[in-house]
Amino acid sequence: MVQALIVLGLLVMTYNVFTGLQMRREAPGGIIGERLSQLNLFIGFFTLGYLGVALLVWGRAVDLLLVVVALILLFGSIFVLLVLRLVQAVLKALGG
Repeated sequence: MVQALIVLGLLVMTYNVFTGLQMRREAPGGIIGERLSQLNLFIGFFTLGYLGVALLVWGRAVDLLLVVVALILLFGSIFVLLVLRLVQAVLKALGG
């Protein structure tokens, strides 16, 4: 169960990486482009963190702490997805 939650979070974060990079290509330059680049950098770091956690906990016995960590990671990836959707809506509204 823990492995499935972590893999699901990793898949959502991988989707977030591609969505963020696509948004950056479509966004105008200036402060918006700079902030999207910074956001994408952090999304990349978090994705590597998810991968690291998956490698560290794979095969360990399931306990409450690992379940809590897996849930936090999953909901964190969903939060990033929602932030990207918000930024996408703002960019669309600003663009006309």
